[in-house]
Amino acid sequence: MKWLVWLLLLVNALLLGYFRLDPMPHVEPVAGHEAIEPGKIKILTPDELSGLPKKDQTPSAVQAPPPVAPQPVVATCYEWGSFAGADVARARSVLDKLSLEAVARQQAPQDAIRYWVYIPPRKTLEEAQIKVSELKALGVTESYIVQEPLWRFAVSLGVFKDDALASRFLDDLHNRGVRSAVKGRRNHEGGQTSYTIRNASLTQADAFDKLKPDFPGSELKQVSCQ
Repeated sequence: MKWLVWLLLLVNALLLGYFRLDPMPHVEPVAGHEAIEPGKIKILTPDELSGLPKKDQTPSAVQAPPPVAPQPVVATCYEWGSFAGADVARARSVLDKLSLEAVARQQAPQDAIRYWVYIPPRKTLEEAQIKVSELKALGVTESYIVQEPLWRFAVSLGVFKDDALASRFLDDLHNRGVRSAVKGRRNHEGGQTSYTIRNASLTQADAFDKLKPDFPGSELKQVSCQ
């Protein structure tokens, strides 16, 4: 049995020598866990701290702008007139076709007086169109050709409530070279009717404003909604 004891002692000696000669393998430190070297540590002064770059505080996600409150829809109202006789019903028919909310209002004879500046009717539509072209060449851009049977192919230039304003406008036209322009009274008979139109869009207003040739001497103006 002595030889077995000596054999075990020899094996233990060999194992002890192996572990002493084979040290643990070198392992690289994990990033952020390296050993601190005291010689490289430096305490910063307050001035040095204030000079360090600031961390960006901008959030990574772009914030959506705050919702914009809807703007209130402003109702637009107009007054169209004045009309007499069969023109009252014709004007109402036009307003109904455009689905416009309109209220008829009777006007006293003195309130219905209008002063119309126009060029007397031409013989044909072509002559009236030539006259409109001549007016544009003289700088008069606001005009339209009347289609009403009694005044067919006249060229309307403006309608005024005030006689003095109409006369001033006529003088200005004469100074520009529009010698054929004249002034007359329109819608001065009794029993005149005008329409107050409520909640009209700009598109609707443009639509019935283009009907002026069918209602010579009528006036369309924007009024406050009541």
